Amino acid sequence: MEAVGDQDVSPSRGLRRTAVGGAGWNVLSYLGGKALVLASTVILARLLTPDDFGVVGLALVFITYADVLTDLGAAEALIYLPPSRRLDDGALTISLLWSAAVTLVAVAAAPAVARFFHSPAVTPLFRVLALSLLLGGTAQVPDALLRKELQFRRRMVADLGRAVGQGVISVALAMAGLGAWAIVYGYVAGDLVWSAVAWTLVDYRPGRGFWRIQRETIRPLLAFGIPAVGSALLLVLVFNVDYLIVGRRLAAKDLGYYTLAFRVPQTLIIYLFYALSTVAFPMFSRTRDEPDRLKRGYLTSLRIQNTYGAAVGVGIATVAPMLVEVVFGPKWRPAIVPLEAIALYAMFRAFGTGAGDVYKGIGRPRISLWLAIVRLMVLVPALWFAADRAFGSRAIDYVSWVQMVVAFIMAALMQGVAARVIGVSLRQVAGTLRPAVLVAAGTAAGAGAIRLWVRWPDSDPWKLLASITSGAVLGLLLLYTLDREFITEAVGLLKAWRRTSRT
Repeated sequence: MEAVGDQDVSPSRGLRRTAVGGAGWNVLSYLGGKALVLASTVILARLLTPDDFGVVGLALVFITYADVLTDLGAAEALIYLPPSRRLDDGALTISLLWSAAVTLVAVAAAPAVARFFHSPAVTPLFRVLALSLLLGGTAQVPDALLRKELQFRRRMVADLGRAVGQGVISVALAMAGLGAWAIVYGYVAGDLVWSAVAWTLVDYRPGRGFWRIQRETIRPLLAFGIPAVGSALLLVLVFNVDYLIVGRRLAAKDLGYYTLAFRVPQTLIIYLFYALSTVAFPMFSRTRDEPDRLKRGYLTSLRIQNTYGAAVGVGIATVAPMLVEVVFGPKWRPAIVPLEAIALYAMFRAFGTGAGDVYKGIGRPRISLWLAIVRLMVLVPALWFAADRAFGSRAIDYVSWVQMVVAFIMAALMQGVAARVIGVSLRQVAGTLRPAVLVAAGTAAGAGAIRLWVRWPDSDPWKLLASITSGAVLGLLLLYTLDREFITEAVGLLKAWRRTSRT
């Protein structure tokens, strides 16, 4: 994908400019928001205990599942369906009614959730967190409209507002001594800010009778939305069932270590691809009737995602002991091995990313649903066995390595199915891994040399900095030497985004 000039007005290049611009702004939004979240996490890790993180993690498990259901897929359907004020009104009505119902069910179910985890302290936390479901439901339609129109520069404002609200409130309350409640109140405050700002960014306002929707309006929204939300719910279950099992089988502090180990690779890799996914789905939807453009766009996105995921995943895994000691402190040492494994897990998640967006973009979201079922059938028994108290403190380590192995298997399966569906060869898909392998090898060698051979203690910040620098330099050098074409492509995309950012 070459750079695009300001005078390029062909449909293909125009759409490419839109995709690059949207991806760039969405990534900037993500980086800004998640940098703030990560900074607040570091502060909270110093102020709070593993038990505090663990108890909130228990409460968030079911909230995360319910959060997917807040619009019943109706807002997501707006991205796929033709623009229509009547559809917008219908999606808003469904979102508000359904999110309110889900919130009430969650509040009533709080004691049952606490009994499931053998932790009475979860009940009040869960009930307050349930308010975020209602707040999330109020923001789904404006957020979907911004995504449909690829207005990611404007959407960035809402995302940053959410991160600032959550971080500031959480840290302030933690410093005031509120413990686990600091995280809970910050989470709800962030959703409140997100909803309020999102509505200021769109022109749409519901009419006076927006709730009077008809069957012909509901049918297309739910026909697309329910399978899509079913797939998303199953994916959330798959990607959060580890928290469910760890919370059920082990102690709250174990979940605290596991949650913190997840936070860095989740922030730097997994959430980044969520941000790219919000661009990829509408772009694949626009090109679903043009197979050649769809294939080229998919392979280009894979090549970039694989390379970034490999560089950051391998880098985090290599510097994990120093990262935990320097950034989070010695009380978090049990999170070191899980961090190593989860960083590689996140790398394989990056390798599998994109397939689900293609399925939704071509109107076949059920494929993701069936693949999620396969993943769940493999993952649950493996995690249940690994999260056994008989393994003692090693149980969290085993859970993390199981996650990594299953992610590797599923990434291969997902790309194989996607290749068949959109008509690209496995050789083409495998070719997207070349720059990823090169940068991973260089990063591991450079960072690993500092980790193993430099005798400074792992708690020395200079050792961490030297390891990161060495890995980044050697990884980029190897990539530049053996795959300069990828560097040229990446620079071209950056220039294209800079051009779109001026317009």
